Amino acid sequence: MARKARIKDAYGRFHVRQAGGGVRPLFRDEADRSRFVDEVKRAQRKFGFRLLGCCLTGPDEYHLVLDVNGTDLSSLMKSLNIAYALYAQCEGPLFHDRYQSWPLSTDAEVRELIDRFPSTTGPEDALSAGVTDPAPSCRECLRTLDDAQRHLEKIARGDRTASDALVADRNRRNALIRDFRRMSTLSLKELGQLFGGLSESSVSKILNAGCEGVNG
Repeated sequence: MARKARIKDAYGRFHVRQAGGGVRPLFRDEADRSRFVDEVKRAQRKFGFRLLGCCLTGPDEYHLVLDVNGTDLSSLMKSLNIAYALYAQCEGPLFHDRYQSWPLSTDAEVRELIDRFPSTTGPEDALSAGVTDPAPSCRECLRTLDDAQRHLEKIARGDRTASDALVADRNRRNALIRDFRRMSTLSLKELGQLFGGLSESSVSKILNAGCEGVNG
């Protein structure tokens, strides 16, 4: 039976589950969990995704809640699993088949999922349950359109120009749209409003195609 195609969204949020292959437990002890967390951090620095939640309580599976933040989920998961498998060095496949992933459409879905992760006690909670802040890399995010407008004006002042001039420069505008997507919780519609009244589809094309060659 053919495998079901994965849902891909370079700016989506996903619940990821990976099971072990049965050759050895994925996590034999806290040292293994600590090493896995280190590999997650390395992957985060490499790919720039946001880790919204993590659960490593089971000995033979892990769960991640990710905002992929412009990267490719398959690439980052391949990199993470290979790095950890090289550390584990077991005879046979460390993981059972490919990882599973499910898109999360709303903040409520993300929060509900993270709330279902087991709680724990003691100093190793980041390893045992891995429940993190809902958006740890976004504590200083721009959360409203007004905040984003003020930040855009601040950038313009730093460039000794007007915010309208930044928006009028297509390449600069597109680069800023990608930056604001990473540093804010604005929707595509709000990003379009901020950058000269672009449509949601135009903003989406800019985010997926890069900073040049897209004329909104």
